[in-house]
Amino acid sequence: MINVGKILKRSWHILWNYRILWIFGILLVLTGAGGSGGDTLRYSFGGSRGYNGSNTYNPNFQPGPYLVQLTNWFNQNIKPLFVHPDQHVATFIWIGVAFLLFFLIVGVVAAFIRYVSETAVIRMVDEYEQTGTKMGFRQGWKMGWNRRAFRMWVIDLVINLPVLLFVGLLVILGLLVYFSVVSGGNVLAIGGTITAIGCAFLFIFVLVILMVFLTLLRQFFMREAALEGKSIGESFRGGWALFKSNWKSAALMWLVMLAIGFGYGLAGTLLFFLLIPAYLILILPAAIVAIIPGAIALGLASLFGAGPVAWIVAALVALPFFLLITLAPLTVISAWYHLYSSNVWTLTYREIKALDLVKPEVVTPVTP
Repeated sequence: MINVGKILKRSWHILWNYRILWIFGILLVLTGAGGSGGDTLRYSFGGSRGYNGSNTYNPNFQPGPYLVQLTNWFNQNIKPLFVHPDQHVATFIWIGVAFLLFFLIVGVVAAFIRYVSETAVIRMVDEYEQTGTKMGFRQGWKMGWNRRAFRMWVIDLVINLPVLLFVGLLVILGLLVYFSVVSGGNVLAIGGTITAIGCAFLFIFVLVILMVFLTLLRQFFMREAALEGKSIGESFRGGWALFKSNWKSAALMWLVMLAIGFGYGLAGTLLFFLLIPAYLILILPAAIVAIIPGAIALGLASLFGAGPVAWIVAALVALPFFLLITLAPLTVISAWYHLYSSNVWTLTYREIKALDLVKPEVVTPVTP
């Protein structure tokens, strides 16, 4: 059996003494991938003049120029889409294509950063345990930027196939309920609905059990690919063999990490509210940082179209930067937890691997 206490303590030591890992932990969190500003917005749009001191409606209210421009633009470009949607099918298609391309690009970039960072963290911790060498960010990034990161992405893709299968089954069950109701037979409709609901609960239960098991196996598959440089098939076979020969140690560590994760969830909820003063302090720096990409986006958007559209694009670009700075304390804490969890499983893998190497061989006695 593995020494759980030793692994937990050593993982904590690595977390606090190998701080360049924090950068990769933050990248993992971001790719896993917020006011007193209400009065300012209201005054800028001229809305404060619509009320007098007694809080009653003022008939002399005159909307501000920005509000008038935004209202006119909304009535001309957005409102007709919902009033007569059948006349704007092509517009909806282009909007859908644009969103699809946007999320596809963001997903590809996020996946690239995530798996390179995860590979780097695993290999840097393993190298630190072997030689005691601490690497810089550039060296760590080079350790993660190779085929091993791509293989880890494929492994995750294969592991998540049951979720896609589950979604397909839910679609089939939904169609079953729909056609049973449309058929008009009361008995058939009730029977089909009850059957579909029962199967849905059964599928959910089986999926939860399967994904818990695959999540545990993932820790071994990933480290076979990242540390041993094995191919995708070899990573599955090697990880399964390692787990099967030491399943008690793996299950024990999974239970320990489950308890730690539960405690982290409770503490994280409490910290979210305790860190409210920090969020308020960071609002001004966040706004200053967000202004730069927002201004760049506003300038580029103004080349293609002026008015509210350019401001909306600028706001959408600036918002992620604003939230990133404002919620920085939570991001760092989440990065610590993810790094600690990764360190625990890397050290667990190393110890289980060592136990496999020193297992005594069964010697067949030779009769004289």
